[in-house]
Amino acid sequence: MKSIIHYLTCAIFTAQILIYPTLVYADEQVTTLDVGEAAPYAGTLFNTEAAARLLTDLEFTQESCNIQIDAAVKTSAAEYQFKLDKLQASLDYCTSTCESRLEIKNDQIVFLQDELKKRKGLSPGWTFVGGVVAGSLLAIGTAYAYGQVVQVNVN
Repeated sequence: MKSIIHYLTCAIFTAQILIYPTLVYADEQVTTLDVGEAAPYAGTLFNTEAAARLLTDLEFTQESCNIQIDAAVKTSAAEYQFKLDKLQASLDYCTSTCESRLEIKNDQIVFLQDELKKRKGLSPGWTFVGGVVAGSLLAIGTAYAYGQVVQVNVN
């Protein structure tokens, strides 16, 4: 962006340098003189070669400025296209990564649901309660039997 502004400023400055003198001397007069004739007004006379060189330089400067502007515009366009392509690649990567993660999580959910359907038997909570009750009954039965053994030995 800075280079475009730089080239535009250069072009405007060059155009002003070339155009401003013609605005100041708007009453141009062109007179063709032969050798030995007196000039009808005071000023600078150009021969045909000098006038042709001045016009050529003016056109060359304008073309040179246009070429610099076109180059700056194309360079900026290429830079922004590169940045756009880089961001698009980043977006594509993030999108594919998120889709992959989502697919993995969905597969895991389906797997866990299938495992839950397979285990419709006794739940682990009831198994624990059954174990506690069985253990308590076994302990009570053992204590009762021990008490009977001790009572028989005492008598």
